[in-house]
Amino acid sequence: MIYVDDRRTGNHGIARFAREVLSRLPARVSGPVRRLPVHGSASTPLDCLRPGRLRATSRDLVVSPGPNAGLSRAPQLVTLHDLIHLDTGSRLKREYYERVLRPAIARAGRVLTVSDASREAIESWLGPAAARVRVDVVGNGCSSAFTRDGEVERFTRPTLALVSNAKVHKNVEVVFRALARCPELGMVVVGPAPATMAGFAASAGVTDRVEIRHDVPDIQLARLYRGSAALVMPSTLEGFGLPVLEAMSCGTRAVYWEGCAPVAEIAAGSGVAVTGSTDDREWAEAMDKAVRGEPLHLPGTWAGRYDWDRVGDRFARAVRKLA
Repeated sequence: MIYVDDRRTGNHGIARFAREVLSRLPARVSGPVRRLPVHGSASTPLDCLRPGRLRATSRDLVVSPGPNAGLSRAPQLVTLHDLIHLDTGSRLKREYYERVLRPAIARAGRVLTVSDASREAIESWLGPAAARVRVDVVGNGCSSAFTRDGEVERFTRPTLALVSNAKVHKNVEVVFRALARCPELGMVVVGPAPATMAGFAASAGVTDRVEIRHDVPDIQLARLYRGSAALVMPSTLEGFGLPVLEAMSCGTRAVYWEGCAPVAEIAAGSGVAVTGSTDDREWAEAMDKAVRGEPLHLPGTWAGRYDWDRVGDRFARAVRKLA
C-alpha cells in the first residue's frame, strides 16, 4: 500500500508541488494509493508524533511531497526541497531535522529534492549516510496558468512584482530601499505577511507606490506577471525559486542575487544578476536595467525543463523503486 500525505494546500511553492505530483501519482504506480490518516498542520516539527503513520506496516510506503516524517513502521519517502530551516528555523525544527528526518531518510535509502543546488546541500548534510542514500532531483514544474498568452494587468507606471514572504532569508527589505531610489517605479507585493511588508514600505518612504496583496490565485498572479516590468527576487536562500520560473514563463525578466544558486540556475543568461545582496544602490540600478531592457527571449528548450508531467514521472519512478 502507498500512503500519501496530501495536507500541503494553498498557493505557496510546496503546496503547488504537492498538488501537481500527487494528482499524477495514482496513474503512474501499480496498486492502491491512499491518503495518509494524519490530521493537523504539516508545518510543525511536532507533526512527527502524530500516530496516523502507524497505520502503515513495514510492507507499505509513506510518501510525502514535503519534509514530513514521523513514527512509522513503513519506510518514508520524503521530498526535502531545501535545508533553509537549519539556518533560519527554530531549535525545535533543527532537532526535528537531525533526530527524525535524517534517520528516516537513511532508513529509506532515498530522498527527493527539486534542484541540483539542494541535492549538493543535502548530500553534505547527510554526512557518512550519503553513501547509502540516493538523492533524486525530480525538479519543479510551471503550472499551466503561467504563459505569455492571457490577460495583462495594466499599471499607470512601470511596476515591479515581489512575490515573497518576509522571512529573513527572503531579504526583501533591500528591495524597498532600492525602490526609494527609483521614484518612477511602483511595486506590487504578493505574500503572506502584509503588515510586515507595509512596515518595510513605510520605513523606506514608498508606501504610496506599493500595493500589497495576499493569497492570489494562479490566474491572477499570471496576469500580474505579464503586466509587470520585472520580477524582483532578492532571496539569499532558496530550494528552487518558483516565482522566477513563473514570471519568466509569462515573459517577464527577473532581478536576482547571483549567489542564490537555485534561482541563478533558472534565470542565468536571461535575468539581471546583482552581486551585492544588501546593496540597495546596486539593486536600484539592476531594477532600472530590467525595466528598460529588451523583451525577454528564452531558448526553445527552456520550458521543457519545467514540465509537470516530467516531474510527475520522476516522482512516480522513485515511488515505484521503494513501493
